[in-house]
This record gives sequence, structure tokens and C-alpha cells, in this order.
Amino acid sequence: MQRLMGSSDGVYVLFASFTQASVSGRGALKNGQFFLTIPDNQQLHLKPFEACDGVKPSQPIKVYQTETILLYSQALNRTVGPLLQADAPKDPTRVVRWLYSSGNATVLGRCTGLNTSYDLTLHQGWNAVLTATEKQKNGNGQLYTNVREQLPYWLSGDFKLDRARSTLPAAFFEVPRTMSF
Repeated sequence: MQRLMGSSDGVYVLFASFTQASVSGRGALKNGQFFLTIPDNQQLHLKPFEACDGVKPSQPIKVYQTETILLYSQALNRTVGPLLQADAPKDPTRVVRWLYSSGNATVLGRCTGLNTSYDLTLHQGWNAVLTATEKQKNGNGQLYTNVREQLPYWLSGDFKLDRARSTLPAAFFEVPRTMSF
């Protein structure tokens, strides 16, 4: 993995879901930085929030989680690799995921029989969720909480895919549209 640096004309960051073959947002990579444009009201495949026994939202909500942030070179017609927002490039202990929530809710609790806890305050729209690995007396555990600090993005692994436009679904290359739902 490597941290993003340098000038990158024609390279884009895609905020994507492989299972839904869709891109929720995109932005150009310029001098190692990017800004994603993500429409607030677009059609997403929302599912009821489910975690585990012992964890329940304060009110019923539906959610959508992005699976990947992908770096794509338009000039080379190649995916360069996924971007990971984390505290370290290898073996991170804190990783940021993005979750869309249909409404405001708090999610608190500990999974029955697991070392997994939730302490989230979600608002309607996109939420940055931190997954932190914690050392506990009976092994490592996971804590899901709101992001309270900026973590860097790292280029993760070697996911080079040549001829990306003919291999990936066309939806990955369409500009995300704002839609009501």
C-alpha cells in the first residue's frame, strides 16, 4: 500500500458499490487530493439496519454501505486500486467506512457473545463510521463509532484491471445522477 502523492491528471476516485454496480460519487485526483461529489438524494438500495443480537437502532432505519473507494485512470483505462481510509497502510486498527442512513438514530450496544460494540449517532444522509480494533482481556474486539479524527487514504493492494471500461459495468463510468426516493 502507498499513500497518495503527486500529480495525477485523468485519475478519478470512484465511491462505488460492486454488488450494485453503481457509483455514488466521483472526484478528480489532483496533486494527491480529491473532493468527491455525492448527490444527497439519489436512488440507493437501502436495507433495514441489522447488526447482531444485543444491538438495535433507537428507531427503525434503512441503510446503505459503500463497499469501496476505487482509483481509476481514465487515460490508461485501468483501475489502479482501492483506497482505504485508515490509520496505517498495513494491518490497520482503525478503518473508516461510509454508511447512508434513511433517518436519525443512535445505535448502541454490545453483540451477544461477541467482542463487538456499537456507539453510533447516525443522521439522515451519509455518515462516516469508524471500525476500531480494540485489545480486550478476552481477545480483540471491534468498536463501531463515529469518526472523530481525519485518517489518511492509502492505495491498498494491487488491483490493476486493464480495459476497465469494457470489463466493469457501464454504471461505473456514468456521472451519478441526483434522484428522489
